[in-house]
Amino acid sequence: MSNYIGRMTALKTGLNSHLHKITGIEKDYFSNLKQTELLELKTVLKDINNLLTLTMTIESVNWLCNYFDIDDPSRQLILKRIDEIKPNTGGYDIKISKPVKVIGEVKCIVPINNGDRFGSAQWDAILGDAIKLIKGKKTLPDTSEYYKFLFLIDIGIKSEHAINHLVKQSKIVTKDPFRTDRHQIKDTITIFNELKKDQLQIEKIYIKPIEININLDK
Repeated sequence: MSNYIGRMTALKTGLNSHLHKITGIEKDYFSNLKQTELLELKTVLKDINNLLTLTMTIESVNWLCNYFDIDDPSRQLILKRIDEIKPNTGGYDIKISKPVKVIGEVKCIVPINNGDRFGSAQWDAILGDAIKLIKGKKTLPDTSEYYKFLFLIDIGIKSEHAINHLVKQSKIVTKDPFRTDRHQIKDTITIFNELKKDQLQIEKIYIKPIEININLDK
């Protein structure tokens, strides 16, 4: 029973601490929340995640357009298409067909427990997206002619360490196809490091950390 109480106390404290940072008012928010309000807060948190992902997608498109010298009218068309897509819709987060072929997946994932490592579920999500960049999706079954980017949120040194640990090769002892695929895909992943365009390889997946700045008037 003491473990249950300890876990509940930690969760209450965490929620109250976060709301205190947002409101500037220190009080016991959790104890005053009704069940319907907690469920509504859960929905709001989902919307916040979608907002962060969309903001990061926009920043990723801006980076790609600057990198590939894509003009502003074309950039606006790319952003317009992204804005018209609902969250969790099938397909790649970013797909550019001209003047250059590029696909990208965006992951707004931070290392767990305020540390500098991704958790196992986060690894699965990131490497799963990497596999799809190579193997394709229903909306684009053949990606062989596309440059491939995996954009991860940049929160500084912690995300840098987590990404370096993610791409680090390790021995595999399992025959589970799920784990084997995620291990093998690492051979194609590299961290983008100020490469010139003529140095890019379509066979590779480039991880590019992206910083975001929430500005709703942007």
